[in-house]
Amino acid sequence: TNTHHVDLYFSASAELAVQSVNESVSWSRQQSPGGLNTMRTGTVAQQYCALAGDAVGINWGYLYVAAPSSDAQMAQCVGPQADVRAAFVKTGTVPNDTKSSPGPVTPSYPVLAVSWGMTVTPGNTIEKTLIIAYDDVYSMNYFGLMMKAYWTQLYPNILALMDKAWSDYPSLLLEATQFDVEFFEKMTTAGGDKYSTLTALSFRQVMGGTKLVWNSQNSSIWFFMKEISSDGDVSTMDVIFPASPFFLYYDATLLQYLLLPILEYSMNHTNVLYNLPWCPHHLGTWPISNLRPDQQENMPVEETAGMMIMLAAILQQNPDWIDVLVANYWTLLHNWGEFLLSSLPDPENQLCTDDFEGPIPHNSNLAGKGIIGLGAWAQILALAGDFEDHEVAFYEKISAAYAAAWMQLSNPNNTNHYNQRYDKPGWSLKYNLIWQYLLHLKTFPQEVFDTELAFYRTKLTPYGVPLDNTMPSSDIDSESWVFCFDRTVTGFGELFGLLYDFADFTPQRVPLTDWYWVDQGTQRGFQARPVLGGFWMQALLQKV
Repeated sequence: TNTHHVDLYFSASAELAVQSVNESVSWSRQQSPGGLNTMRTGTVAQQYCALAGDAVGINWGYLYVAAPSSDAQMAQCVGPQADVRAAFVKTGTVPNDTKSSPGPVTPSYPVLAVSWGMTVTPGNTIEKTLIIAYDDVYSMNYFGLMMKAYWTQLYPNILALMDKAWSDYPSLLLEATQFDVEFFEKMTTAGGDKYSTLTALSFRQVMGGTKLVWNSQNSSIWFFMKEISSDGDVSTMDVIFPASPFFLYYDATLLQYLLLPILEYSMNHTNVLYNLPWCPHHLGTWPISNLRPDQQENMPVEETAGMMIMLAAILQQNPDWIDVLVANYWTLLHNWGEFLLSSLPDPENQLCTDDFEGPIPHNSNLAGKGIIGLGAWAQILALAGDFEDHEVAFYEKISAAYAAAWMQLSNPNNTNHYNQRYDKPGWSLKYNLIWQYLLHLKTFPQEVFDTELAFYRTKLTPYGVPLDNTMPSSDIDSESWVFCFDRTVTGFGELFGLLYDFADFTPQRVPLTDWYWVDQGTQRGFQARPVLGGFWMQALLQKV
């Protein structure tokens, strides 16, 4: 009921633009053509894509904070954190000047600061908006080819991009609001309230681990993914694979862009000779793709089958892409198809995506993925034209024969579940089999899914189901896939609700982990990884 004067403060630290606070930074101010007052800071050295690793801060490019110059209530400055905040506390505004001498972040910790002084009257609302941006200048070093972010093909510089963002802000806000409404409607319909909440929580986490770039060598869009918190690898195939339902749900073309750098590397279109007979595991350590084949963490069946399955899933939505595959990668894909054929039905002693367990000999879940990969290859061959018909029939027949062998090898005594390994008793989540539903294959009979799901229900804890019988931990994305074995929305929603309960209960308040103890509801490792795109499998199955 009273009029109030409000002073509002915001600042972004130069720490966001360095790996070490001992690095020297410079800062400056500039007005954009569209009337934004911009401030920027970045390292003096500007060594593009030179620092690689996981949990490593970017120390090239520039951090920007911008607000409209037309706002008379606004003041801006770049200066030492303590001085700027002290001035604001004393006067209600930041000093409208900038000390321009470069120096190390420590001990002054310079900030890009904005303040507003406002009088708020009863019944009225005042909104203030600013832009935070980061221009990394170069985003990826792909075997010596420096790649810029894709937006640089649409705008001449970061100032033009910020001007466009500012002018379009009302329409963008409306569009985002409408997207949110539709998102919750669709996800709730697909899996229930808890499903929609957890997918909403994960959306930004999936996209936050990716970078859309421009390949100037062949004038095309490429997409890269970072294996966050587990290695820092570039475009790890068994991180892309679990994340892929997210991209398949929204736009399969994005998944195409993710796979292109791997296909090109495998075709020896880089300065490194790739000479392994299977699909590579990853390309390097973010943001440098430079891996030699002898440095690979080889997962032969895991990655090769994953590639085949994702290509088939893309072709469901973008069948014309088969022309690109035939023209550019056909011999490579044939070789990989033959590799899967020779490696199954028993993959013997290989690493799989659950590499924290080490190699699992005679792994039935891995074998199941490989067998579905053969079925996926048959689908790819079918799209290639009549000249491949004989191979289509062959691979369809062999994948069915391998599935029959898999059933006998995984459950020789006809028990109530299929074993983790061919050679000893035990159990595991056969999460890879879910791709049969998505690709509309009939490789494994329905009884396999029904038997496994019924068994998993006997192993449920308050926070999910263990990955296997060896210890009470699990992968949250893998759990979400086996819960999709229940093709009723209600049944799936009840099972997925256990994952929601974990996220709600867990005392580790970190970006959602995908590796946790299902008996305690606590984090075992990993966080902020894009693999949570796997949550979209349930929605994707209903869409296709």
